[in-house]
Amino acid sequence: MIFVSVGTDTHDFSRLLRRMDEVARTKEVVMQIGHSHYRPRHARWFAFETNAAIDRLYSRADVIVTHAGAGSIISALVYGKVPLVVPRLQRFGEHVNDHQLDVARFLDRKGMVKLVADLDRLPTMTARKYRPDRRLARRLDAYLEGRT
Repeated sequence: MIFVSVGTDTHDFSRLLRRMDEVARTKEVVMQIGHSHYRPRHARWFAFETNAAIDRLYSRADVIVTHAGAGSIISALVYGKVPLVVPRLQRFGEHVNDHQLDVARFLDRKGMVKLVADLDRLPTMTARKYRPDRRLARRLDAYLEGRT
């Protein structure tokens, strides 16, 4: 299953949802659509859910596709998955600036995420499971447990 999360930002992110809805024609996709206007036709979806329900989806997902929100990225990593990150972009009205692109580029260089700069690559990229380097997972665990 592919889990897509756009977080709680009030900006529309229909660009990502439309592309992932095309992927959902041939794969199981569950989407958290937040405040976006697009309503998926092929994927299961919801606007918002409890933290416990979201955690279950992160845990169960084979692949996670998300915006470049810190909480969403950290959640994926906590569950041992490298997320496919599609940054919200200012030019599409998806955010007030391009800080998500900067974050995604930095974390991609560190091997923590897979930056998706071209939405046409999503079908190919979602066909594979990405797992973090074990050293990275141990460092993240230590950080989250307050041991660093």
